[in-house]
Amino acid sequence: MLAPNLNIIMMKRRLTTILVLVFASFWTNAQSLLYKVTGENMQHPVYIYGTIHALPQDDFFMDDAVVEKLTKSEKLVMEIDMSNPNMAMEVQSAMMMKDNSMDKLLTPEEYARLSKFFADSLQMPIAMLNSVKPLMLSSFLLPKLIGTQVASYEGYFMQQAAEHQMAVSGLETVVEQISHLDMIPLPQQAKMLMESVDDFNESRSEFKRLVDTYKSRDVEAVYQVVMETEEEYKEFGEFLIDKRNENWIPKIIELGNAQTTFVAVGCGHLGGERGVLNLLRKKGFEVEMVH
Repeated sequence: MLAPNLNIIMMKRRLTTILVLVFASFWTNAQSLLYKVTGENMQHPVYIYGTIHALPQDDFFMDDAVVEKLTKSEKLVMEIDMSNPNMAMEVQSAMMMKDNSMDKLLTPEEYARLSKFFADSLQMPIAMLNSVKPLMLSSFLLPKLIGTQVASYEGYFMQQAAEHQMAVSGLETVVEQISHLDMIPLPQQAKMLMESVDDFNESRSEFKRLVDTYKSRDVEAVYQVVMETEEEYKEFGEFLIDKRNENWIPKIIELGNAQTTFVAVGCGHLGGERGVLNLLRKKGFEVEMVH
């Protein structure tokens, strides 16, 4: 009578072992956009989340662990302080060219193509935007690239911060952020803009690839896609990514010494050798993936 019972026990143990191995394998391969930073030189944990600044509403997702860590934090910090009442005015001022315009940067044929694209696809007269810096003008293409209702992680986090009465701040000012774009000469910016317009279907495919990669929650894969597909990052990543990452590290450490903080920045800033996560590891902090 004991043999059958012994066989059942052994089968249960084997099944348990198999399940443990399966789940261990799953978690080993799992990815996350959320990381916890701790260390001897940081009194409170800092949670860092990688966002994508805009994507289709149907592709928007929010994991429970992210909501939990956000609502338990005392402060929300993003790239710029979106609670700043003067932000819109600062953006408008910083995005304008001085003593230059799109019709001067482009040939008459290019300007005509740009004008037609904005009129046909965006229902906007380019004359109204003639003094906007070319890379800032590229942001007007986003709704057309997305092609549906637009979702924003920054908007979601701001809403949560308001509901939970969290303090909000930024890692850099609007002027500082746009000054990094200004490192790219205006003629080069104009060239990038026209490439996006003339090869719009390719731009849309690249954007879809970025969104699909982002949904995998693999920050290293997102970094690679950004560096491969975004023209400005291929040539000017030093200014647009690396230098900004380095500037943020002491600010993130300072935040962790003040209170538990939730930091949300573009996912392209997290991966890579000079990404925020690796820079923090080099400073001796423990950077732990939050599943």
